[in-house]
Amino acid sequence: MREYELMWILPGTSSDEDGEKSVEVVKGLITGNGGEVNSAALWGRRSLSYPIQKNSEGAYYLARFSIEPTATATINRAMDADQGVLRHLLVKEARKKAVKTES
Repeated sequence: MREYELMWILPGTSSDEDGEKSVEVVKGLITGNGGEVNSAALWGRRSLSYPIQKNSEGAYYLARFSIEPTATATINRAMDADQGVLRHLLVKEARKKAVKTES
């Protein structure tokens, strides 16, 4: 399994309940596809660089998880289909290389 990060933006007008439901849906997507959720929470409310679907503010959410690479397509499709999500981005976390020291 590989480590991934998923960031998604809900409209700024969304309530905390909407955000909690969205987090639970994402956790369900991940665990339903054989993954393990490390963390998922509100990252913050911020102004958008440009309006998206007439929204100038958004609530950013971030989830970190482990899953098989083949399951990421399913998660991307589900996030695309969710009408409440303005934008999302799924990225593989970079592996940290061990530094060799001479002794």
